[in-house]
Amino acid sequence: MKKLSSVASVLALSIGIAIAPAASAYAATDRSGAERLSIPDSSACKAGRTVMQGMVAGPGGQLYIVFTKAAGAEPVLSRWLRDGSTWDGTSWVCAGAPTSMPTLGHGNDLAYNPNYLGQGPALIATQGSQSAFLSDKVTIVRLNADGSFGTTGEVRLPTGNISGLCYSATAAGGAGKYAARRLGSLWTHPGAGALTSGWTLVKSNLTSHDNRSDQGIDCSENYIWNTKSINTSTPATGWNWVYQYNWSGGDVESDIGIPGNNLTDEIEDVTHVGSEFFVGINRNGGLADSVKVFIE
Repeated sequence: MKKLSSVASVLALSIGIAIAPAASAYAATDRSGAERLSIPDSSACKAGRTVMQGMVAGPGGQLYIVFTKAAGAEPVLSRWLRDGSTWDGTSWVCAGAPTSMPTLGHGNDLAYNPNYLGQGPALIATQGSQSAFLSDKVTIVRLNADGSFGTTGEVRLPTGNISGLCYSATAAGGAGKYAARRLGSLWTHPGAGALTSGWTLVKSNLTSHDNRSDQGIDCSENYIWNTKSINTSTPATGWNWVYQYNWSGGDVESDIGIPGNNLTDEIEDVTHVGSEFFVGINRNGGLADSVKVFIE
């Protein structure tokens, strides 16, 4: 997600009553919890990038985050190591300078497969976003034994453009399963086999509201979580939303709120380590980006 213009934010705050859309009729309860990682723009893991994009937890609870410059330019892939068993305000530490990967594209979402095509662990990045950066390609990033980055490649999906992707090794009775999303459409794919075929469109009218923007998704044995962020059409009082579906796209829980804090905080992704869930927050106005507990 691009950083919202500070001028636009000020304008929205000053004349929002006159021009902003009506406030959401949906109840909002803050489901973000304690901060587990703060990432200032000066972080070595950002390499001068200021925009958080996709995020996913990988082997051993390591965290992977895409950062870009404005408009999705010059993406880098960063790696964060777990600092121990206790979840606290410094649960991850930067593993070092991130790796420049132009083929990440917008890097709107990241998925992790511990045994991609039976050949070991890999990250899978969506190159496209909802509308500004359309793409049906994903980038495969092989991981070395320690979780560092290996070779990369590209795959074109038959689904058409997507903006969110996740994989659960425990879904489908342990056989594994992928989910892909763009706007109201949800596709699934068996855990085995190439991503170039085998996708099924299971829903074309996913529940959402308030004209929010597609961000990352996450999935587990039974559920899929869909994040939708504030954008330039959002009133200053607007919230980010998370939707929980079953694997058929049916509603489990809607209206899960993550505060926008006067257009400052944009949800970017959701991921989990075991039973612990986290949301990535891209913060505007030069504030440090954040990874917080998601009260699932």
